[in-house]
Amino acid sequence: MEKIKALPEKMSFAIGLTLLLGSGVLLFLLSLLFPIGKVTMMVVGGIVFCIAFLFIANAADKRHKKT
Repeated sequence: MEKIKALPEKMSFAIGLTLLLGSGVLLFLLSLLFPIGKVTMMVVGGIVFCIAFLFIANAADKRHKKT
């Protein structure tokens, strides 16, 4: 968590947004290559979305502390 808090605001937001937008496409492509079950995809997607939320919430917190 400390490493996430150490990132600058814009970089943290960019990483979070990239994770949100890119994880769906990546999971879809992986499901085409490997026989991944729906439950496994949902669990991995949930974990990635939680991590992306942490990055975006960190950026929002830093922006809120500035003003």
